[in-house]
Amino acid sequence: MGMAEFQTVVLNGRPDLAALDEAPPAMRLAPGTMCVAASECAPRFQRSTLNAVPRTDKLLKKTRLPLGLLVTPVCADDDVAVAPDIVRCRRCRTYINPFVAFTDGGRRWRCNMCGLSNDVPLTFDYDSATQTQKDRWARADLRNAVVEFVAPLEYMVRPPMPPAYVFLIDVSYASAQLGAPGVVAQTIRDTLDQLPDADGRTRVAIIGVDAQLHFFQMRTGAEPQQLVVGDVDDVVLPAPSDLLVNLSDARSSLDIVLERFGAMFSNNHGVGNALGPAIRAAQQMLGGIGGRIVAIMASPPTTGEGLVEPRAEGRDLGTPRESELLRAQGTWYKNVAADCSRAQIAFDTVFVGQQAMDVATVGGLARYTGGTLLHYPAFMAGRPEAVRFSSEFGQHLAGAAGLEAVLRVRASKGLRMSAYYGHFFLRSLDLLALPSVDPGRCYAVDLEIDETLPPVVYFQTALLHTTALGERRIRVVTQAVPTTDNAHSVFHHADQSAIAALLAKKAVDRALSARLEDAREALQHKTLEILGAFKTLCTQASSGAATQLQAPRALRLLPLLTLATLKHPALRGGNNVRVADRIAAMSLVLTLPPETLLQPLLVPRVYALHELEPNVGLDDGSGSVVMPQLLPLSAEVLAPRGVFLVYSGADAILWVGRDVDPSMITSLVGEPHVQSGVFTFPDLSDNGSPRPGFELNMRTNNLLRALSSLCHGMWAPPMFVCREDGDQQVRLLLAQRLVEDMDTAAPSYSQFLNQMRDKINRGSF
Repeated sequence: MGMAEFQTVVLNGRPDLAALDEAPPAMRLAPGTMCVAASECAPRFQRSTLNAVPRTDKLLKKTRLPLGLLVTPVCADDDVAVAPDIVRCRRCRTYINPFVAFTDGGRRWRCNMCGLSNDVPLTFDYDSATQTQKDRWARADLRNAVVEFVAPLEYMVRPPMPPAYVFLIDVSYASAQLGAPGVVAQTIRDTLDQLPDADGRTRVAIIGVDAQLHFFQMRTGAEPQQLVVGDVDDVVLPAPSDLLVNLSDARSSLDIVLERFGAMFSNNHGVGNALGPAIRAAQQMLGGIGGRIVAIMASPPTTGEGLVEPRAEGRDLGTPRESELLRAQGTWYKNVAADCSRAQIAFDTVFVGQQAMDVATVGGLARYTGGTLLHYPAFMAGRPEAVRFSSEFGQHLAGAAGLEAVLRVRASKGLRMSAYYGHFFLRSLDLLALPSVDPGRCYAVDLEIDETLPPVVYFQTALLHTTALGERRIRVVTQAVPTTDNAHSVFHHADQSAIAALLAKKAVDRALSARLEDAREALQHKTLEILGAFKTLCTQASSGAATQLQAPRALRLLPLLTLATLKHPALRGGNNVRVADRIAAMSLVLTLPPETLLQPLLVPRVYALHELEPNVGLDDGSGSVVMPQLLPLSAEVLAPRGVFLVYSGADAILWVGRDVDPSMITSLVGEPHVQSGVFTFPDLSDNGSPRPGFELNMRTNNLLRALSSLCHGMWAPPMFVCREDGDQQVRLLLAQRLVEDMDTAAPSYSQFLNQMRDKINRGSF
């Protein structure tokens, strides 16, 4: 690439939000890097923060850019080629891939990681099924950067275990008051047919939890029985069998239990929550096979082991003491998580209602076992938050998760993995233990350069896992990235989305281990360092003051993404973010891939519904919906005569101007006036076809479905109507989504740019 192609931009005015949808900078691999024309690694599986890696650690340190990987080994709706047999380097254990070289007339292959020459197996070009020669260059592992192998017996410590779910449902008075037992049970019942059970081996157990444990014995062909254990100090399962039951065989009993579950506990006045003893009981059930413990809580653990002491958070929010509230009380839950990780047991922790449940402590179960943390503070049966819970929780349960997994990242000689971020337990220096791997789950890796690198470096991620069908498989993702001695090339091949995602994950990790303020300062300082290094190394104003802030075109959105991260509830300053909300937000930042994390979660989408182009919101002919133009994230665009949609994934806000035409509101929602607050957006179409006068409603519903699809349907965000002259609380929520504007927690985008320019000019970085 010539110097003329290195584009520098001046950072002023509005950010180019459409750039978030652009592909990462193209990598310029030399001809012959691949042994055969093969598909390159799609960024949704793995992406490097730098698509031109500095050849030396000295150059990397000069640029101040972070070197790392964002790995999402299991993507939603992916279709990965399956290779016939496994071939690996005998020294570094790299899997054969499109970047190896064949030598000695094709009888040997040279490892692209360590350079060792390996023998090509005699069966490499032979199809044992048909007993015929096959085309070497058609092999899936040579033609695809992402490939899967069926694991042979030597990759198994034991035969693949069946999927197993133990649901721990809070049935205490606090939970009953919310109507949670009935909603949770009905959601589970509605999802049973979608649980992975193609081979008929899936097992399920239900335990109600208050100060006692309520087990359900479900014998085939018999009426289910509730068995109550009051002694929770040393839990013994009340029946040797028929508690964890085969889903297919005991389906009728499960249906009966779940159908009656809400009524059983609707008037429960029992206080207390024996979550710890319930976990011990679930461990006994799953100890030999592994599986998933799903804990749905509406009250804190107060009975038996694992109880947590109440922590008052009100006066500490927004002060240095808040950081203490983000750390777990004691080590009980982390120790349990470590034990469960070794036993291939994952946790999902689901918190409903407003009670203080010490999410920071109990949520560690999900963090250290590869599980998921969900939070529904406004939950109440019959209200929109309960509908949202049922949609998202059901979607989560139905996901085809990988089980009994371990993940390892390998890199070329001279590179070293130094830190990992996400939900996992680090079993050794480079092995992530993952009892569960959900589709779309992202893991981040910090990399360091130990010695001068070759012209091309390689990264290979291997995920050994059990599929929902009970098959042991190895997914291998291989990526090649060129190296350079040129600082300009490093900056102009930087992937701003990968960098911003990695820095956000690092900031959350730091906030959980140190102080929130340290995390915020470190994130802002790193952005300053990067832009300051660019000014020094790559601009004419390398020394002295500059009147404008400049950046490589590839990093033109980095300041906005940094500011958006600082304003997100995971790191947001001030005293208006509850600890449970912050921990839930941190969990999302740690686990989401860049394409979902950055937009819409950190950088929401704003659309003007009152002036849609004629084709917007309609099918483009290929099955996709035509989307409107993105608008700036600022209240300045919200015209009094307009209606705007602000979509963040966490929520959707319908902003209604004070002077909007009532007929437009009627076309949108079916009535001329709407009030501020929670709102259920109607579907006024005629089985998907527009009804006269309600075309805007149909097109907006299409847009909402398309936005949900971009997030793989993982969220069912609540909708709020925000009238320009309406409820102050909803207007405050909207203000937090408009990240270009100034608020009480952080400056506006233009102020942020000016602050960075001044600090860079002073050398304050």
